[in-house]
Amino acid sequence: MNMNEGVARIARSRPAKSSGPTNPANWQQLKPRTLVDQAVEAIVAGAARGLILPGDRIVEADIARMLGISRVPIREALRLLESQGVVTNTPYRGIRLMDVSVERIDQVIDVRIALEVRAALAAVRLGRHEDDGIVILERALDELSLMAARRDPYGLAAADTEFHRRLCRLGGNVVLSTLWESLARQLTVIVGLSTLGKSMRRIIAEHQTLVEVFRRGDLAQLERALEEHIGWQNREVDYQRLVAERRGQRATTV
Repeated sequence: MNMNEGVARIARSRPAKSSGPTNPANWQQLKPRTLVDQAVEAIVAGAARGLILPGDRIVEADIARMLGISRVPIREALRLLESQGVVTNTPYRGIRLMDVSVERIDQVIDVRIALEVRAALAAVRLGRHEDDGIVILERALDELSLMAARRDPYGLAAADTEFHRRLCRLGGNVVLSTLWESLARQLTVIVGLSTLGKSMRRIIAEHQTLVEVFRRGDLAQLERALEEHIGWQNREVDYQRLVAERRGQRATTV
């Protein structure tokens, strides 16, 4: 076998280059969903839809019965949610859904502003507002619009959380994204509750504004837009009143 034949054989043995998308960063990696994962999602969804209200006691046996699974994954799910601040476990009071007092909402808002403003400004400095960063946010906005059209509080809340998750990731700071992620499920619950008194259409409009401001790349304007969106537009929602009204409605239907 001469040299040319050897080169040809080696070339034939190599896998052909794919003409399709090969960049793993463009694909969302699938993860196996355990019973614990499903239990976590069910509890968060129930809270976002107002089926479980802040301060409500969460009983393992009751949740297990409603979901048709054993208490073991429920117990593990509640431990995870406790570590993320979604539920609290205190002596003599048991496990209860997170508080939505003015003080607690203010604390969450302050941390969100600090993290998301820093991430968004970093994203602009990296030029992500000029490349596929806009596409990433627009796709998240499309999902928000779809959930609003379905009138699904949990679906919209989850899509809202995903929008801000993607915005944070565009900043390229893994540590920052990890810190933000510790708040993610609390945000889903809070946004879901806000739909009890806030128009879904308005929530969509707020995110459309964020995308447009991000596209322009004006750092000062972007910082103001995020502070407005996360800050006073959340503070103007009277969560305690909404929860009290929902609790009253729930009592009349029992």
